[in-house]
Amino acid sequence: MEQGEAVRQEIGEHVLKISKPPRIPAQHTGAVAVNAAGFYKAWEEACQAQYGGEPRRAHYFYHQALEAAPEDLGAEALADIFDSLKEVNRILAREEGRLPSLKAAVDGDPSNSEARFHYANVLWKLGFEEQAAKELEAVLEHPETLCSDCLRDCWNNIGWSLFRKGEYAKAIPWFERAAKVKIVSPTGELLDYALPLENLIESYVALSRTDDAEKAAIDYISRFGRLPWPERHALRRLNIDADALYVEHCGHAA
Repeated sequence: MEQGEAVRQEIGEHVLKISKPPRIPAQHTGAVAVNAAGFYKAWEEACQAQYGGEPRRAHYFYHQALEAAPEDLGAEALADIFDSLKEVNRILAREEGRLPSLKAAVDGDPSNSEARFHYANVLWKLGFEEQAAKELEAVLEHPETLCSDCLRDCWNNIGWSLFRKGEYAKAIPWFERAAKVKIVSPTGELLDYALPLENLIESYVALSRTDDAEKAAIDYISRFGRLPWPERHALRRLNIDADALYVEHCGHAA
């Protein structure tokens, strides 16, 4: 038996066991091709989903990567997926365990948007994207029960649910609204929040708005430093080198 096939079987036996089968995320209903390009595309999607806190989506694409993996793929790459899947499954098991109590809290006090917000977040992590989006909309019916951080994150997450459906232009105002909310540091200092701006960059890239994407990247770098790898990678699709922008900024600041 080939080494790669042996590792694939080991992963299949010990990792891809979960209480519910992975749901196919929106916009990805077809199987990937069994070749290196298909493998790396699925692996990239999985890594981005795991990085972005979407474990069910990550689980699905790690599985797709295994299905597409060429026979001569090295054991190191497969072992990396093995480790990632174990972590994803650990997170999924934890979130599934939280779901009943969160649902009970919402059922017991429907006007408590704080509880509903946390319930919606767990639904999203578990792959129930449509249900999570509806819960997030319901959260805004009682915004007075939300802390400012949760209200900001609710706006951001509504934007991300639209992004996942391919409604990039509709997502932008939600990210812009979330980006205006400051974080209060332990010392009482008001700080900017990076995540909505990262999502704005992703939206501009998806819409091929090159000028807006570059301006947002420069703005991000000036406030937060080097862009995270998903945004750096996304910007390459518009021929924008985020690291070159970062180096230029550092040179001016030196």
